[in-house]
Amino acid sequence: MKKLLPRRSRDSHKGTYGRVAVIGGSRGMAGAPYLTSMAALRTGTGLVYSIVPKSLENIMSIKLTEVIIKSAEDKNKGYFTKDSLSDILEGIEGMDAIAIGPGIGADKERTYLIEEIINNYKGPIVIDADGINCLSINPDILYKRDQPIIITPHPGELGRFLGISTKEIQENRIYYSKYTSEKYNIIVALKGFNTVVASPKNEIYINATGNPGMATAGSGDLLTGIIASFIGQGLISIDAAKLGVFCHGLAGDLASIYKGEYGVIATDILENIPYSIKKIQE
Repeated sequence: MKKLLPRRSRDSHKGTYGRVAVIGGSRGMAGAPYLTSMAALRTGTGLVYSIVPKSLENIMSIKLTEVIIKSAEDKNKGYFTKDSLSDILEGIEGMDAIAIGPGIGADKERTYLIEEIINNYKGPIVIDADGINCLSINPDILYKRDQPIIITPHPGELGRFLGISTKEIQENRIYYSKYTSEKYNIIVALKGFNTVVASPKNEIYINATGNPGMATAGSGDLLTGIIASFIGQGLISIDAAKLGVFCHGLAGDLASIYKGEYGVIATDILENIPYSIKKIQE
C-alpha cells in the first residue's frame, strides 16, 4: 500500500491534487454527500465540489466550509429531477473524477440522470448506494462505457444489481465480485468483512483492515470519497480501489482504539483518514 500512495512534490498547488465532484443528496439525506465530500478532502484532493439539489444548497453551504457547493435545479422538490441534468453536466466539466449516489434516492428520474451522466462524462466514475440501485434498472448502459467505473456496493445492493439474494452474495462474495466485474467491465468493491476488490483483468484483492464498529450509517459514503480522491490524484482505478478500502478500514481500526467498536460513528472514521494515510507512510 505504501508503494501505491502517491508521493507529494514540494513544488505543487491545490490543482496538482485533483478536482473531484460528488453528486448526491436529497431532502433528509444531506449527510451522505457531506461525508463523501469531506472524505475526499481528508484523503488529499485539492479541490472538492459537492453538487446537490438546489433545495439543499443552503444547508450544504453551512455544513461544508472547505468544499465548493454547486446546486442543480430541482423545482423545490428536494431531490434531483430531469431539470437538474444541465446544471450537473456543467458542474462536472473539467473534473478528474466524480462520485455519484450518496443520498441521491432512487426513481425513474434519478435513473435517467445517472444514465445521462455515464453517457456524457468522459472520466472515471465511482458509483455507490442509490446510484447502484438506479443502475440496476438498466445495467446494460455500462457496456457503452470505455472509461473506468467503480461500484462500491454492500451485499444487498449487489444482490439487487444481479437479481439474486443477499444470502447468495454473502456465500459467494469472491465469485460474484469477479462475475460482475468481468461481465460489465467495471471494478467492484464489495463491502463488508474482508471487502473484496475485483477488476475485469482477473485481479482479486481481499482487504484485511476494518472492524465491526464500521457497520454504521455513513461509513460507505466515506469509502466512496476516499476512492474518488485517489483517482483524482492520479491513481489508476484498481489501485485507487485497493488503497481506498485499505485506508478506510485502517481509519476505522484507529477510531475503534479510542471509541471502541460499539461507539464508532462515521465522523470518527472520517477524522482518522489522515492518520491512516500517515501510518501507511511510516
